[in-house]
Amino acid sequence: MPFAAFFVAFLLLLCIPRRSRKLAVCLLLGALAGLCAVYTTNARLERTRANYAGRTVLLTAEVERADSNYFSDTVDATLWVESVNGSPAGFRIACAELPACAAGQRVQGWFALQQPDMEEQTAQYADGIALQAEPLAEKPQLTVLGESGSFRARTHRLQQKLSESLRRAMHRDTGGVLAAMTVGDRSGLSAQLRSAYRGAGLSHVLVVSGMHVSILCGDILSVLLPYRWEQSYRRRRRRAVGKSLLALVLMGVTGFTPSVRRAAVAVWVSALGVWVWGPPDALTSLAAAGILMTAVNSYAVWDIGFELSFAAVVGTVAGNACIRRMRDAHDRRFWVKAGENLQKPVRRPWYSKLPKGVQGLVESACIAACASAATFPVLVLRGLSVSAWAVVSSIAVLWMVQPLLLLGLAAAFVGLVPWLAPVHGVLSRAADLLTGLLNGWAVWLSTKPGASIYFDTAYAALVCLLLCGLWVLAFRWRVRLRVALPGILLAAAVGIGLGNALSRDVVHIDLVGSAQAPAVVIAQNDRAVVLFRGGSAAQRAVENQLARRGVRTVELVVDLRMNAKTACTLPAQQGIRAERLPVNTSRKLRCTPAAVELLRTREGCLVRLSIGNRQFVTLSGKAELAQSLQTEWLIATPKKPETVRYQKLLALRSYSWMAPETQYTASLSLRRTGGERLE
Repeated sequence: MPFAAFFVAFLLLLCIPRRSRKLAVCLLLGALAGLCAVYTTNARLERTRANYAGRTVLLTAEVERADSNYFSDTVDATLWVESVNGSPAGFRIACAELPACAAGQRVQGWFALQQPDMEEQTAQYADGIALQAEPLAEKPQLTVLGESGSFRARTHRLQQKLSESLRRAMHRDTGGVLAAMTVGDRSGLSAQLRSAYRGAGLSHVLVVSGMHVSILCGDILSVLLPYRWEQSYRRRRRRAVGKSLLALVLMGVTGFTPSVRRAAVAVWVSALGVWVWGPPDALTSLAAAGILMTAVNSYAVWDIGFELSFAAVVGTVAGNACIRRMRDAHDRRFWVKAGENLQKPVRRPWYSKLPKGVQGLVESACIAACASAATFPVLVLRGLSVSAWAVVSSIAVLWMVQPLLLLGLAAAFVGLVPWLAPVHGVLSRAADLLTGLLNGWAVWLSTKPGASIYFDTAYAALVCLLLCGLWVLAFRWRVRLRVALPGILLAAAVGIGLGNALSRDVVHIDLVGSAQAPAVVIAQNDRAVVLFRGGSAAQRAVENQLARRGVRTVELVVDLRMNAKTACTLPAQQGIRAERLPVNTSRKLRCTPAAVELLRTREGCLVRLSIGNRQFVTLSGKAELAQSLQTEWLIATPKKPETVRYQKLLALRSYSWMAPETQYTASLSLRRTGGERLE
């Protein structure tokens, strides 16, 4: 197929006009470069699979990430393998039940390596994970070798120190938000605030992104190296090197997220331009970042952070271009009229008569609208909900981002010096006050209608294609903006309203989190029921799924864990912990998405969901029953359900007790009156 595509592209290249041939050649070369990146990545992954998949090996690795999971003494971890059986190696693995350890440590132990599951392959490859690993119980326990000395581990420890210093004298909620904005530590964010920021369209504020990198690399160096010092080209080069090093450290501190990597590459391209006498532009920096990131791993384009980061930059560049063209058009029209009417004074354009502050507000609104429009297709096509208040929120809080970042960094670094405790207290109070205003705005706006709008993926694709087609037609037919813009907005409103009407009262059942202990999310309209299993990583997965479905109220959370190490902090109207129920007792609850029946046994529990005339059953631990239970759907877990007879399966992966030809799905949508769709 790739060779056939290139052959057709070559034939089309011969047919297009000569003046457009340069663009076609660039597109063809870009496609060829992309094909080379895909081939290189697949060859590297295939080589790793051929060498290690299906083998039991002794690994020495660095723990890059560790999150608590279903079991109290294990974590879900991502490891960077340094050696295999004593031989040097270099690839990333995911381990679902690693004995307790912390990020930044070096560990050694015996693992069984295997290929990622088909359902998770693309997502894991996007994160650079080549294989899945399982620690062997019959071998010696995992050995912690101590702290790693790698750049990633050192910057992670720096992140933890700065985060602890920043939050020491602040309120829990404001300190968690400011730590996420400043150093990328999201561990202190509560589920309520995550949900509020999503509903207000401000999730990008909680992530260290390109905007944060630009502010930090610009403002901090402006204080340390004022522009009045730039009296020679040598000083400009030094400043460029300083920006590059700061971007590198910031990339390590924030965990090498796609948005920060893109912004760091943009800073490096800008620094290179200073050294080679070639000032870069935004699109050149964006292209260089995309080429470098995909050259290392072609699956990176599947990462949603990568897609949103690039889409937002393209939208921002488009917004700046719109403002520049509008100014040029007004100025051109003014001078043409002035040349035609030499005897009469010509009025200045209305835009130039506005105060500078109002002009800045209009320009910010234009840029925010373009950025939101660019990220809208990514959000809806990836199954995420969108907020109708995204543009308003961005304009309202844009002025707060810079002072919050500078206050947060100042409080974090001053807090590391004990004798500066009074100064740290003053900075923390100021940061607490300003962050409290931001939190209050997000919480207030998230309660308004339109805070979380969910679209079916296929329908959203049709709506996006329709809106793009209308924009193209308006451009080709030269329709005035005052006519085209209201028409397109009306079409978007009709599409959104029709989509909400079609998805009304549909019940969505989704399995999320780890395949070893999947959580179940049952959502209808803006209400949900959650059957929770797992740790902090599973809770984040549940929160993300609730945001995708546009859920604003969780009526019930049932914690199915029998020996929970950490409590589930999902905000809900009612919460039940199965381990605290008396043995051989049952509870029945009626919620909007489903009727829930919970049976507590001696060594586990059983949950039955009734949705219309359909029944779903899931187990946690062991559930001994007097006779077999009949159900239509079984929500599968790694343990074989001895006492349940089922017809269909919901599962995240194929477990060992399933027959090889067993069919299953991880998501199901159904109507109470009949009709179901597998997703």
